[in-house]
Amino acid sequence: MAKKEQITLNGEPVGRVKAGWLLFKEAFRFMWADKEMLWVPVIAAIANILLLGAIIALIVVVVLSTSEAVLEKYPVEYLFMFLVYLAGAFTLALSQAAVAHMVFVRAHGGDATLGQALTKAFSHWGGLFVWSAITATVGLVLRAIYDRSELLGKIITAVLGAAWGVMTYFVVPAIVIDNKKPIESIKKSALVFKQTWGESLVSNISFGLLFFLAYLFVFLSLGGLVLAAYVLDIFALIIVAFVLFVVWVVAFALVSSSISAVLRVLLYIYATEGTVPENFNKELLEKMLARKGAVAQPVSTADAVQTEEVAHHTSETPLDTSDQQNMTQ
Repeated sequence: MAKKEQITLNGEPVGRVKAGWLLFKEAFRFMWADKEMLWVPVIAAIANILLLGAIIALIVVVVLSTSEAVLEKYPVEYLFMFLVYLAGAFTLALSQAAVAHMVFVRAHGGDATLGQALTKAFSHWGGLFVWSAITATVGLVLRAIYDRSELLGKIITAVLGAAWGVMTYFVVPAIVIDNKKPIESIKKSALVFKQTWGESLVSNISFGLLFFLAYLFVFLSLGGLVLAAYVLDIFALIIVAFVLFVVWVVAFALVSSSISAVLRVLLYIYATEGTVPENFNKELLEKMLARKGAVAQPVSTADAVQTEEVAHHTSETPLDTSDQQNMTQ
């Protein structure tokens, strides 16, 4: 078996897990430059709660106005599950679309506001809704098979679900950045993932380990605080520990989801344009994406329309003074 080529940064060999950590720090820095991005998952969560409330109200009305014979004949529970999947997928797709726009504009020297990002996301609501319906249908089918299968069937459906997630990893950036239709976006996503598969997986694994250790640290720390409060009989300290835990979970969820979205879009930009954003660590991303004996090339020469798209985005969001100075330097 051929030995995997080692990553070298600043003349020193670096393991891929450590390189994934460095990539995480770069993505964090990139995200922190657009702190408005943290509001996107908050807005998506609120929208999802409102949609779920509307779905529950609709199901209650349907159940109360329908006879038991009809309810037994038609699986209303699957309709409810599909609508829940659809609502979750649609709000997630809209939030990913907004982040994709903000990252794309900053990667090309601009600075999109939250309002511009949300406007851009909703301008693609039709394609995002169709994509959400597709992924909700796939999720419902896999769930139905999983519930009715033995152990082997459960394993197979879990593998199929993971494969679907891999194949559609870059669907939303393809819809927002390249104006692809949902089916075309799935094909484009599979192609882009094939080009960046190692880095996408290693980055996610590294991030997952990092997030797990962070959660474990906070859980043990606050757990010790609760235990001390119980021994000392200080009830107020238990409340403080609970509030701190909730705040930490919410804040960490917002940061982790935003960073993952940033990295996803940056990988997509690199794979489709063959370039690294000037305001990102060029050497790190190029070395992470390097293939032995290969040169980074755009996924498709037909995507030369990116130039026009970049001009469109940057014309909507002119460079601020700091961005212009950085580019000049």
